[in-house]
Amino acid sequence: MKKNRPRCPVCAGTMKKNGTTTKGTTRWRCTSPTCGASTTKTRPDRQQSADFNTFIDCICGGASVAQVAVSYNISRRSLERRFYTFWFIDIPHHIDSFRIYDQIFIDGTYTGAGCLLIAATRFHVLNWVWAQHETAQAYQQLLQPLQPPLMVVLDGGTGAYSAICRLWPQTSIQRCLVHAQRVVRRHVTSRPRTEAGKAIYTLACDLTQIDSLDKAAQWTAKLQQFHDVYRLWMDEKTLNIYTGKQEFTHIRVRRAFNSLSHLSRQQWLFTFLQPPAPPADPNYTWAATTNHLEGAINAQLKLLARLHRGRGGERQRRMLEWWLYLHTEDPIPPAQIAKEQNWGRDALAKVHATPHNENKADQQTGRPALYDNAIPDSYEHNLGIQKGWAGA
Repeated sequence: MKKNRPRCPVCAGTMKKNGTTTKGTTRWRCTSPTCGASTTKTRPDRQQSADFNTFIDCICGGASVAQVAVSYNISRRSLERRFYTFWFIDIPHHIDSFRIYDQIFIDGTYTGAGCLLIAATRFHVLNWVWAQHETAQAYQQLLQPLQPPLMVVLDGGTGAYSAICRLWPQTSIQRCLVHAQRVVRRHVTSRPRTEAGKAIYTLACDLTQIDSLDKAAQWTAKLQQFHDVYRLWMDEKTLNIYTGKQEFTHIRVRRAFNSLSHLSRQQWLFTFLQPPAPPADPNYTWAATTNHLEGAINAQLKLLARLHRGRGGERQRRMLEWWLYLHTEDPIPPAQIAKEQNWGRDALAKVHATPHNENKADQQTGRPALYDNAIPDSYEHNLGIQKGWAGA
């Protein structure tokens, strides 16, 4: 008997072709005279694979579920029912903990699902972590699985600095020059009125034009010259009539200068011009900004969240994680991952099988109920009348 000939689902006997259905599918009939059952051969794995590929294209693309449903000539609810189990598929998070990278970019972006911390190279995503804020503990969780690189480029968060100093003390730090400019612009605006404000803003704008050590030395000399000229002016103080304390009169210019002076003293501005070692790829050029991470990853994630703004919470996290996983260095085909997890049905079965009896008292162990859900109808002298009770 041919291997592709199905067995009878009733008596397990042999079957033969018996015409086609109205859709053109081959019909098979049992050859046993006492059975005669009829059926068709189906490949549910092919349908599931096709539906899952549609699911990935939908959540990682710009088309909405309604638009995709129209293209398949089905209703939106029907398509959502096909997608339901796919939301329970665990997204793999494979990290090469032995590979050493020349340069890594780290940054955090805020979405409706929370704060997403991302570590990436110029070409692909390395790791990501969900957190409430950009804290040192969250950045440690992001960087701990990775090997210390030669250089890290970051936007200036204090949590990131603490995590790098604790985990990678030998790694060089490069502050993103564009973010350094933004800090100065936030203090003095893009149209400062004072001469000192104009001078410090010009110095900040010149940061991204520096591409050699000679230009870096000239810029550092100009920063020192600015301090020599405007030091007394920045030290001027005025009495605050509300607090009764002496405060700096030109606090905004002072803060802008201190932000650049601090980075210059720490030698975090021009690390890309003096790398600790040559890169593995001789054609690689060291970057001084996080533009690759901001534009190629963070901006795309925010665009995806905006296009699918009706999807929030855990589903938005799954959507963004699928996008990040597909932009890792060597991702496994998503359909293969889904097939190994039975298209999310195994995880869904565990959810349904979880007992929801956390509010029931356990007589064997003596565990009380988690919370009360009713007002007692009998007199209890030891509790008394409390606020919020009947009659209070």
